[in-house]
Amino acid sequence: MSNPPAKGEVSLYLLSGLATAPQFMESFRASLHAILTREGYEVGASQLLFPYGDWSRNVIPQLWEIGRDMRLSSRHADRSIGGKRVVAEIQAGRLRRGQQGGRTILIGHSGGGVAAVQAAKLLHEQEGGAPSPVVMIGSPRCRIAQELRQSVLFVHATAESAGDRAVDRISRLGTFGGWARGQRGFLPVWQPDKHGPAGACGVPIIGKHADYFREHAPYTNRMGLSNQWLTLQAVWGWLSGII
Repeated sequence: MSNPPAKGEVSLYLLSGLATAPQFMESFRASLHAILTREGYEVGASQLLFPYGDWSRNVIPQLWEIGRDMRLSSRHADRSIGGKRVVAEIQAGRLRRGQQGGRTILIGHSGGGVAAVQAAKLLHEQEGGAPSPVVMIGSPRCRIAQELRQSVLFVHATAESAGDRAVDRISRLGTFGGWARGQRGFLPVWQPDKHGPAGACGVPIIGKHADYFREHAPYTNRMGLSNQWLTLQAVWGWLSGII
């Protein structure tokens, strides 16, 4: 079997949320890395980052930092605590490798999705070009800059009996909304998705917020498909069309 033609270099970063175990997303990262390689991409960097710290850090300051970042205006990514930490780590890695690393892909779980959106905004401001693709998995909602909206996917857990209704309470926190001009210049109206992503999808996993990346029983459905497999298919199905 011949190898697929080279499609350029990408850098893959997975961003954890609140008080996360050090290896929590590692299997998902390795699986997505393998898909990118199989599809002909050269993966220049592949790393799990902790924008608010891992489970060894006090949870109170982590909660405060995530909450603060969630409330930021889409214009103020330069004030983002998690976003600036992510960009600093990405840039330090580039210096160590002596290369740019190509297109940057940011996959964030929970609060890591907020940091991913704001890191993408900072990178776009600094470097220009096409915005970094961002996937928010089970993340709180935050305001996304207009120029990034087409490059962001919002993934949330659903239950088979609940249709596309989110069952992950964390993904209901925060807002994508904003005030918009009313018709004929009357009073402004609240628009729930004014600052939301262009892409969103529900994933029918077993469990809720902490369970998107589970690989084994009891987190497999009647067809034998694991939560991680379902989440990975949703992410790659969207990502493959944008990178």
